[in-house]
Amino acid sequence: MSGTDRRSTESGAAKKQKEPSSLVCVTTFLELMVVAFVITVDILIRLTNIFPLRRQPFSCADETISRQTSRSQFIGFAFDHDLPDSIVYSLSFCLPLFIILAGEVGLWAFAEDRQRTIRVLCQNCRVPQVTRRLVRFVGVFVFGAFTLMVFVDVTKLMTGRLRPNFLELCKINQTACRMNGNLGDDSLCLEKDEMVIKHARSSFPSMDAALSSYAAMFISTYVHGALRSRSVRVLRPFLTVLFCMLSLLCGLVKLGIGSSHWTDIAAGFASGSFIAVYLGRYVLRGFNEHEKTERVFSQLDQILGEQRLLEQLIRELGAPPSLPLQGYQIPRAHTDDRWRSLNNKV
Repeated sequence: MSGTDRRSTESGAAKKQKEPSSLVCVTTFLELMVVAFVITVDILIRLTNIFPLRRQPFSCADETISRQTSRSQFIGFAFDHDLPDSIVYSLSFCLPLFIILAGEVGLWAFAEDRQRTIRVLCQNCRVPQVTRRLVRFVGVFVFGAFTLMVFVDVTKLMTGRLRPNFLELCKINQTACRMNGNLGDDSLCLEKDEMVIKHARSSFPSMDAALSSYAAMFISTYVHGALRSRSVRVLRPFLTVLFCMLSLLCGLVKLGIGSSHWTDIAAGFASGSFIAVYLGRYVLRGFNEHEKTERVFSQLDQILGEQRLLEQLIRELGAPPSLPLQGYQIPRAHTDDRWRSLNNKV
């Protein structure tokens, strides 16, 4: 591409950048509608009986559904009762949002590169880069979390797998069950709360394992993609290991107290991790900013100009035999004194 064509391309792109864009508002509105739809579907599934649950008969003598929480090995050791779902949901939503907010504010405050702004609807409506990144990352995270919850809830309704402590939750009438040949249905349960019965019949997959693994993998992808400064080499693996271990412990608690099967927890871990990695790596492109074509050409021109100056200085001073010039090489600061002075001149 010639210099004239490149300058015309850059001027056209710069003019386009100055013009306000209404497409951003349209796409943002559509994406908000999609997120609202997913949230509404999840609320209807969890809090209503609009969607039917698969109800299979059970045996009162089945050992796989006869576990009792009071006899769990975890009681008296580390946990006295089940980890409430409200705590798991709150931490899975709040911790990633806090990490993203702190990371983006830190990048905005300490970044050396100039951050780009866009104009929407009018010339004076400017949206800074930190705001765009926060809205994009938080929106995708919330969308992925509720999409995962819808997937897990629909799978629970379709499978209707009984929990290991199903007989304890439904408070089975053992006398009536034995008179019925150890076969029964929900009519033999003394627990009449429909939401409790629905919870006891929806074991696969584990929602806590899925949501906690989603939050852990999303945070891990974010800190390794967005926080690339050399000063946070220990912080990145620390946050990754910390949240992954918390997610693993969350699943082990459910397994230890007998409220979920190990296959439920494994399926929850797999589904949550898959959605988090997909959104972080392919939808958000590793949490990196998209480099525009004109900026890439400008950086390439600068590199080529420095390369031509470097070749001219090498012809004047002579290149050392241990460091031959092969193609386009970037001068390093850890060479000998002669090359350090050459790098300073460049």
